[in-house]
Amino acid sequence: MLKLASAFRPTHSAWNNGNRRHISKSHYDETVVYKYASQKIRPVSLGQLLKYRRLPLSAENILDSVSYSQAELPVRLAKRVISFHRLPFIVGTNPHIARVYSQYYEAFDRLHAFPSITELDAEWGFTRALERQTQLLVDVIPAISQGFLECKQYMPSEERTSFINELIRSRIGLRVIGEQHVALSYQFRNEQRAARPTPASRGDSVDDVWVGAIHTRLLPARMLEQCAQMVQNMCEMHYTTSPGYYIDGDVDETISYIPSHFEYITCELLKNAFRATVELSNRSNRSAHPPIQITITKGEGYVGVRIRDQGGGISKSNMRNVFEYSWSSMQESGESADDSGSGSSMAGMSMQTNLALQQGIGGPIAGLGFGLPMARLYAEYFGGSLDIVSMEGYGCDVFLKLRSIEGSVEEKQI
Repeated sequence: MLKLASAFRPTHSAWNNGNRRHISKSHYDETVVYKYASQKIRPVSLGQLLKYRRLPLSAENILDSVSYSQAELPVRLAKRVISFHRLPFIVGTNPHIARVYSQYYEAFDRLHAFPSITELDAEWGFTRALERQTQLLVDVIPAISQGFLECKQYMPSEERTSFINELIRSRIGLRVIGEQHVALSYQFRNEQRAARPTPASRGDSVDDVWVGAIHTRLLPARMLEQCAQMVQNMCEMHYTTSPGYYIDGDVDETISYIPSHFEYITCELLKNAFRATVELSNRSNRSAHPPIQITITKGEGYVGVRIRDQGGGISKSNMRNVFEYSWSSMQESGESADDSGSGSSMAGMSMQTNLALQQGIGGPIAGLGFGLPMARLYAEYFGGSLDIVSMEGYGCDVFLKLRSIEGSVEEKQI
């Protein structure tokens, strides 16, 4: 396979003309990136993320948390920056991929520049910068999706998959570490304002179920109801019609999990089910849409979710592709990402709907072939799984298994 260069060396200034600030970097700056990238990652266990549960947060706790975040995040960001350097030249210069590279470089550039933090005022400045950088990296997946869709002929499938998997896993880790510290910092300041000095005085309030960004009593039935309503509304707006749904099973079961991860996974699966159901009804002149069945089951340390639709299923020839990046049924049917009927695309949705998608549910990436493989990566990140059983001509059963974070605190490291 022809590569225009064995690796590309980016010119930061050329990639940032449209950004809020112009970054002009010379080669000596790359030594800083390589210095950080050469350091070993220091994984953090889920037990460490949960160690402040049931404790009133102290200044020492927050400074301990920011010390790890400040030391670790620039290292992880630098490693991502260097990974872009290894891409074939023609891939790295794709404008979508180049923009993502620029965003990672800017995040590294801003966070590594902070001096060592030893007091709360400096911690708050770092926390606000970290919060801003986390938000700026929200939309990298749609851009990467589009970039690799345009460049997939220039990289072997295995190399492309490896790069994307590492990028997404790294992104999950960055967001978990970053958002956990930001949430703890806000939680500490809220406690200080509320003057709650002891665990006994806190009672069993809503705040007690949160440890930073982790919800320790997440109710899947409630989250699924919210996600299904949102997807149903999007489907109505896009198709002017939508199937109904119902939730059954162990609807009172709870789990310790990160809500935004649960949202992303389940909304991706629901969007596929709603879209397939409506499109089969349109093709077959079905008089009414069969409802989507969402069933919750509980197990030892995990929650299972089955989403059953009657959307025609997936053909045997396509089943082997559904978890491949840059493959989509939209492409198989000849539709583009812009005019596809998928609930994941919603190119004509309102600003509010698209913002909601960007913030917590993965962004408008339908037709780009990233929804299912990303959902499976998110599920597997904390030891879960995602499987699909298709009955061609009838519909699909999607089986999602999510392990409780508290149930795997000693095993999983980020």
